[in-house]
Amino acid sequence: MNRIKLALVMLVTLTHSSLLFAHPGHGTSQTTNPHGILHYFTEPVHLIPFAAIALFAATVVIGKKLLQRSRVQKQKATLPPERRK
Repeated sequence: MNRIKLALVMLVTLTHSSLLFAHPGHGTSQTTNPHGILHYFTEPVHLIPFAAIALFAATVVIGKKLLQRSRVQKQKATLPPERRK
C-alpha cells in the first residue's frame, strides 16, 4: 500500500512541477532583478513555501527536544532515589 501512495505522490509532483518553474514577473523588464536574491525574499510565491519549510523544520527540532526531555524525566522518575544524581 505504501508503494502505491508513493507512486501517486510522485505522479502528482511530476505533473504539477511545470507550474513551479515561473510565475508572472519573471523575464520582464523590471527595475529590480527578477533573478536576484531580493526577488525571492519579497515575492509571496517564493516566501510562503520557504516559511512553511522553516516552520516544519522548527517544529521537528522542538518536538525532538521535548521528546528527549520527557524521556529523561521518565528515566529519573523510574530510578531509585539513591541512583539519582
